[in-house]
Amino acid sequence: MKRNQINPIPPVALDDSPAHRVPAGDALPPDAPRRSTQAAREVRRNSALRQARTCYHHLAGIAGVELLEQLLDRGWLEPEESQDSRTSYRPTALGLKELQQRSVEAIPATDSRRRFAYGCLDWTERRPHLGGALGALLMDALNAQGAARRQQGTRVVLLGSHFADWLEQPVQPG
Repeated sequence: MKRNQINPIPPVALDDSPAHRVPAGDALPPDAPRRSTQAAREVRRNSALRQARTCYHHLAGIAGVELLEQLLDRGWLEPEESQDSRTSYRPTALGLKELQQRSVEAIPATDSRRRFAYGCLDWTERRPHLGGALGALLMDALNAQGAARRQQGTRVVLLGSHFADWLEQPVQPG
């Protein structure tokens, strides 16, 4: 073989042998969302940015994903038809009452250009957190009530000691 010639790699026939099988869980469907390099790094580090951060004006990260799941599980929000691929949500009667008890006025504004409530794909968790006007209202209420606060100069959100109980305990008038 000449010096600068590339040694060809012989073709390998793939069959059903164990060496050629993809382990369960390693095969992703072709339309599965992929993590960016930065998102993969944050997941590996399990960083504060992964735990809780802002996404525009709403809560994201593990805390944001879990908050949306809790709102749905408790029946405070329900999915509604949407014009695009994002799932939109509307508050239920129970949700309106419960959110109002936590100082969140969850009535969709008809004059707002911002969508009221929708699933915003979280870039580290690859599951939706709550976006839109309601997501911003919740973030503002969490901040005002000391359950969460934005770390100055970053997107990191620091969770207060009563963040986990925030949905359990209505705000006491003070």
